Amino acid sequence: MVRAAAIMSWSRARFWWDMPAMSTRVPTTITPAEMNGPRLRKNPAARDRRRAVEAALWIDAHSHESIGLDAIARETGLIVFYFLRVFNRVFGITPHQYLLRSRLRRAVRLLTEDTRAITSVAFDVGFNDLSNFVRTFHRAAGISPERFRRATRGERKIFQDRIRLPA
Repeated sequence: MVRAAAIMSWSRARFWWDMPAMSTRVPTTITPAEMNGPRLRKNPAARDRRRAVEAALWIDAHSHESIGLDAIARETGLIVFYFLRVFNRVFGITPHQYLLRSRLRRAVRLLTEDTRAITSVAFDVGFNDLSNFVRTFHRAAGISPERFRRATRGERKIFQDRIRLPA
């Protein structure tokens, strides 16, 4: 009978503070430090910085390949979850974001120096899908790879296309 009454009170409770079992355990005041969770070290150790930089150099060297997070962590000699924390703490971005940026840097270099098709550039830098490459490039640069290539070659008709002078 008592259990049925407890279940009934749980079902009628609308908010967590209305629940009878929780009302005695919830502290009345929460300090800002408790709200933010555990404290993180702001400055990583020199050993962790060195490992993160080595990982970034390895990512740059192998960015055209299909790279998994476990392969990068294995190269640095760290567990995957700890590697994620260290890399993010040192660079401020995740390894996947760094990999995308590395691929985009290489794509920019190929688009400006080479005359290959954009599709082959996308596949050479490590993207497996042309639409994913174009979308990622557009988000990063603000223009499509084709417009970027034309702009770097001096084929700039930005103002001429937008402003037509009356004859």
